[in-house]
Amino acid sequence: MTEPIRLTRHDDVIAAAQDPERFSSRTSHHLHVPNGMDGAEHRAFRDVVERQMTPAVVASLEPMLAATAREVVAALPRNESIDAVADVGEVFAVRAQCRWLGWPASIEAELREWMAENYAAARAADSSRNAAVAAWFDEIVSRQVAAHRDGSERDGTADDATHRLLAERVQGRALTDDEIVSILRNWTAGDLGSLARCVGVVVHRLAEHPRWQERMRTLAGRVSADSAELDAILGECLRIDDPFVANKRVTTCPVTTPSGVVLDAGSPVLLDWTAANLDPDVFSPGFDPHAHGEHNLVFGAGPHVCPGRDLSYAELRAIAVALLEGTDGIQFAHGRQPTRHLPPLAGWATLPVILR
Repeated sequence: MTEPIRLTRHDDVIAAAQDPERFSSRTSHHLHVPNGMDGAEHRAFRDVVERQMTPAVVASLEPMLAATAREVVAALPRNESIDAVADVGEVFAVRAQCRWLGWPASIEAELREWMAENYAAARAADSSRNAAVAAWFDEIVSRQVAAHRDGSERDGTADDATHRLLAERVQGRALTDDEIVSILRNWTAGDLGSLARCVGVVVHRLAEHPRWQERMRTLAGRVSADSAELDAILGECLRIDDPFVANKRVTTCPVTTPSGVVLDAGSPVLLDWTAANLDPDVFSPGFDPHAHGEHNLVFGAGPHVCPGRDLSYAELRAIAVALLEGTDGIQFAHGRQPTRHLPPLAGWATLPVILR
């Protein structure tokens, strides 16, 4: 297998992300809706996904997200070490996702077990193990789709993301089960671990920089009136320690990138969001939410920019506010060192902190 060429310069990554005709997202033989699609097909399925995450939909979810976050934080012990990734990020991510999708609380433990195995399989780089993990997740999703279909037949009044997806149509037809499972796999498998790692990145920043913790604590008290500054700070946390490492593309013709990288037709490419978000030609040193926000690539760029960006910010804002309002301080646990995820993952694997 040809080793992919990693694009790391901000200009190169932006150019590739915004040029789907020459940098195709069809990089797998498996169905990936809509991430592994191009052109009109991508647009049609992207519309389906975006309808589930409109500003109005996200706004309607915010009370649930806030309540879930407060519930998670209230259950945490004070003045003793906890793991901000597992005990905060994973618990909140799984619970909030299940409530949004209309999945039962009884599945939360299995989803967390799957997350652990998914991390282990990614680190092992074992294709058969990764295939088994993917099959397990498809079975989890298929089980929920079947349960929602049965529920829809009995009572069509349910209003959650899974029911709404079952009612969607694309290009004049109903979605197939494989397409529904693929979309839900993307939402859940892609988002659960990502959100947990985002929480770890933000909590690490809070614990490491008390000044920013106090600034965010002040903002959390009035976030209902204006969330823009808090979101800018959250975005800058993720830019500096980007948990979304890279996305695959393949060239459809010979291409030379803005920085002069020469690519043959059929070249596998990695858009390295992490490196691009630290490009010194674009970003000054240090933490500057407002100066850097315009060029931040945490959620991608171009036609494949993350459709769940607003939802992700709403989720991360909810748990950040709950942590800041529900505690008097967040600090590193004495004598216990955080650990990083190993490639191909990024962010914190464990983050021992103490809530005051």
